[in-house]
Amino acid sequence: MFELKMVKGSTLQGVLEAILDLVNVANVDCSSKGFSLQALDTEHVVFLSLFFPSEVFRSYRCDEDCSMGIAIADMVDLLRASNDGDIITIKAKTTDMDLQLVYVDAPSHRLKISEWHDMESEYQAIFCMPSAQFMLNCKSLSVIGDDAVVVIRVNEEVISFSTKGKRRCVNISHVLNKTDKHVTLTHARGPVSLALNLRYMKSCAKVSTLFDQVKIGLSTTLPLMVECKIAEKGYIRYFVATKNLTEEEEGKTETEEAEGEEGRQRKKAKKKMMKREMRCWADE
Repeated sequence: MFELKMVKGSTLQGVLEAILDLVNVANVDCSSKGFSLQALDTEHVVFLSLFFPSEVFRSYRCDEDCSMGIAIADMVDLLRASNDGDIITIKAKTTDMDLQLVYVDAPSHRLKISEWHDMESEYQAIFCMPSAQFMLNCKSLSVIGDDAVVVIRVNEEVISFSTKGKRRCVNISHVLNKTDKHVTLTHARGPVSLALNLRYMKSCAKVSTLFDQVKIGLSTTLPLMVECKIAEKGYIRYFVATKNLTEEEEGKTETEEAEGEEGRQRKKAKKKMMKREMRCWADE
């Protein structure tokens, strides 16, 4: 038997409301330690992974590991319909049955992603910032439009977010250890730049407002990672496929000029690899 109790307005409710624009239906895996959810948005741009430890709930019980599918929108509607201060109980019971199975050779797809401690060293830069500042950056960048492309650049001195439209541009710079003491660079292996659609960045920022800090990882070979911690052991992580930087966005160097067609082919190969990487997180 599975049962959890929580108070209306809990972190779980806030997270489900925040991810609703990306995920409609998802599978939840439950264990005695808590429950986890992994889902890929319909456009295969964002991979979402979260874990809620049992201690964040008013009470939690899971007699044996189980999986269940939930409709996020329906769950959010039910939670919103309750009154402030209400205790909300979610139950699931299992029934054991014997069935003679016939083998069918059919592909099975199940989302998976490596443990973060195995991936962290592969990121070229990781930085932390207050969630309120991350949301403020998104609002400032939104004056260009939600379909704008945001370029994030990181080096040992500055972390910047920039975008531009036909008539105006926005550039937000955080000078490390000087003007922005609350923005910290925790891991860096040289400068790195990447681009992503502002709409997906805002989706990440929406859930980050439920927490104090947000951690962001950048890599030229892996999706952008945005993480918020839930209690001591829990987390919610977004993995967002990035775009290839244009020559103007990237700042073309003399070496790149000399590379010519070879450099262009590498950029095309990178774009294909990023799309394939997002799909390959589904088990064959």
